[in-house]
Amino acid sequence: MIGKSYFLLSLLQVGLSQEWKGNTPREVTTQEGSCVQIPCHYSYPAHFENKRRVGIWLNKGKYKLRAPIAFHSKDHSHELPRFHHRTRLSGDLKNGDCSLIINNIRREDAGPYFFRIEFDNGPSHNYYPVTQLHVSDFTDKPTIFPAEIIAGKRVDVSCTFNTTCNGTAAPVLTWDTPTDVPGSVSNTVTQHGVTLTYTSVLTLIPSLKHHGHTLSCRVRYPSVSSERSLVLTMQDSGGEILHVIQILGIRAVIFLVAVVITIAGVCVWEGQTVKGSRQTV
Repeated sequence: MIGKSYFLLSLLQVGLSQEWKGNTPREVTTQEGSCVQIPCHYSYPAHFENKRRVGIWLNKGKYKLRAPIAFHSKDHSHELPRFHHRTRLSGDLKNGDCSLIINNIRREDAGPYFFRIEFDNGPSHNYYPVTQLHVSDFTDKPTIFPAEIIAGKRVDVSCTFNTTCNGTAAPVLTWDTPTDVPGSVSNTVTQHGVTLTYTSVLTLIPSLKHHGHTLSCRVRYPSVSSERSLVLTMQDSGGEILHVIQILGIRAVIFLVAVVITIAGVCVWEGQTVKGSRQTV
C-alpha cells in the first residue's frame, strides 16, 4: 500500500512539473522618473529544459493582437523605440526568473504587461495574469537622521533613500550646505532582501554662526529629484542651545532692552531726587 501511494505521489509531482505556470502580480505601482521591477517566475514542461529560449514582455492586454514588445531577450530591435535601453531582465530565464525592470519610468509606460516564452523548434506560451502598471507623480523623499551638533566639533549627518528596483539609472544622493562649511561626503549601498538602501554621510565642522542655516539632502534620478532639509540647531561647547533669539524674536529682545534701560533711568532719577532733598534739608 505504501509503495502504491509513493508511486501515485511521484506521478502527481511529475504531472505538476509538466505544467505551464506563471507567477506575476496583478498590479504594480511606481513613480514617474524612477525605475520599477515587475516580479515574474515561470515554469514549463520538463522536456523543454535543455532547449534554447527567448523571453518577451508585451505591453498590451490578453485579447489584443500583435501586442507591442517592451523587452526581447534575443533581439532588441523588436522592441518599441520608447523602450530601447530602458528594459532588461533582473534574473536568468534558465532559472525560471522572468522579472522585468523598466528604467526612467514615463507616464506612457502605464498599462498592462504580460510575459511570453518561445522555445527554439518548439511552442510558445503566454503567462497570465496580466500585470497592470500604474505610474504616479514622484513624491519619495530621502530621510535625514539628525545628530547632536556642537560648534567646532566634527559631526556626521546621514541621509538615506530606499528602493526595491535595481535599475541601470540608480538614484544619486547629493548635499547642499552653507558655502563656508568645510565638509566631506561618503556614499554606500546596502541590500536587505529586495530593498536597496542608498546612504550618504556628510562630515563637517560647523561653528556658532551656522545656527539656523539649512542642510539639504537631494535624491536625483535622470529626470526627477526631491530633497529633505534640516535646520542646524547649534550648541556651544557647554551644551547650551542658542534658542533665545529664535524663541523670543528680535522685537522681544529690543523690548526687554528698552525695559532695562527705562528701569535703570528711573533708578538714577530717584537717586538724584533723594540726594537733592537731603541737601535742601
